[in-house]
Amino acid sequence: MISKPVLALLLCLCWLPVSDAFVSRPDVSVSRCGSQVQLAPLSDFDCTYLTSSQSHRTCIDENGLLQVDDNKGEPYILAIAEEDDLPDVSRLTIDAFGDVAISLGSDFNNLERAILSPGVALWNGYTGYVAYTEVLSGLRTRMKDRLHRVDLSPPPVDDHVSEEESEAVAERSSLILALARCKAESDDSGGKIDAIAAVELRLQPTDAKIPLSQPWLDSIERKAAKALGIKTPPRDEKLQPYLSNLCVAESARGRRIGKALVRCVEMIASDTWGYDKIYLHVDLENVAALNLYKSEGYEDVGLRWNVPWAGGASDIGYFVKNLS
Repeated sequence: MISKPVLALLLCLCWLPVSDAFVSRPDVSVSRCGSQVQLAPLSDFDCTYLTSSQSHRTCIDENGLLQVDDNKGEPYILAIAEEDDLPDVSRLTIDAFGDVAISLGSDFNNLERAILSPGVALWNGYTGYVAYTEVLSGLRTRMKDRLHRVDLSPPPVDDHVSEEESEAVAERSSLILALARCKAESDDSGGKIDAIAAVELRLQPTDAKIPLSQPWLDSIERKAAKALGIKTPPRDEKLQPYLSNLCVAESARGRRIGKALVRCVEMIASDTWGYDKIYLHVDLENVAALNLYKSEGYEDVGLRWNVPWAGGASDIGYFVKNLS
């Protein structure tokens, strides 16, 4: 007999749409529009983080290079990610945070494993493709206004325009930093850069809502909550800096890279953008991340986006740090 979980999985696989989603994950080595622009070094811009003390920069030197114990290969450099870098940043994000994948446990018998293995591989390839596409699309949308303007300037939010207009500007002006290096010509693993860490800085309303990949979905959700008369957390009159998608490749962890990126975006938010607070979300069960943020002075705001459809998202911690 085939167990009920197996039958359920088989039914799910049977209903998957027949489309190009079943091909292998996209080759991120394909350039878009023939662009050759990649990895704008942070040292090319006026960034106070690079002029701060070495102890504050932790593992990054004054030139924005990752300090290493050997001289093997090109050095990793802290840079502003540009459009051609986004596919590799997307892959890093998925590798760091994980995508939806199914594995066959030991509780399946040999017959069940033989039946399921091809379908599971197909499903995992499909979900991996969807995850990659969603992350890449979201990154491009959120930094749309920076695709042809590489700098550290703040989102051009005008205090005299409406709340909705401010959010519309902010949601396409994300700044994405990556610690990466260009791949050698002999490297056939796909992609153009070898990214080992990345972080995103943007402006967000301070209502504790976890931003979705596509900003227009956030707008719809906020409008729905308002239309239904659902009470949501109070928010500042102005949008505030928000740190998100901090990720470090597993092979590069334990070198204080995460701490370096946090401190870098904090100084951009305060010294370049002119704000005195920065916010973030963190899974309270992610002990390593939680300890990092607490050690850097972040405190729980005590607010949660607790709308009826939030599910487990309402349990994610919402933290703030005073930058002044």
